[in-house]
Amino acid sequence: MARISLQEAQAWLESTKCTLPSLEADLLSQIEVAVLARIAAAYDVSGWTSTSNTPQIVRTCIAMKYAAWFYRRQYSEEGGTNEYADMLDKAAEALIQNIIDGTIIVVEIPNSTAGLAVFYPTDASSAMDPTSDDMSLGPPAFTVGRTF
Repeated sequence: MARISLQEAQAWLESTKCTLPSLEADLLSQIEVAVLARIAAAYDVSGWTSTSNTPQIVRTCIAMKYAAWFYRRQYSEEGGTNEYADMLDKAAEALIQNIIDGTIIVVEIPNSTAGLAVFYPTDASSAMDPTSDDMSLGPPAFTVGRTF
């Protein structure tokens, strides 16, 4: 089942220049696999199987890449580039990279901590014992209100 709708992909294309009659299953499948494989480095993507359970920002990335590839294929010229398709593809790549880096948080995922700062008590480094390599590990050396 497709993770984007026809309307989501068409939104990135000028209807007078390129109207999608339908989503090509083979092309869409390849793009979805590539996008989800990259995002899997930061999120569990196994449950994202349709338009209803794939987060909006991920659907946007897939739609942008689909539109870019479709447009590039429709208006390709030998040896030339397609500026609009290249711009659209680069914008999708930037979104994907920001999702992976944690700059963009996938808000539909409850309790998501990707990209968020981690502090005690969820930061496990405070619970570790000091080692010869890193003497800063371990419990705090002092606390507020402690008299020296």
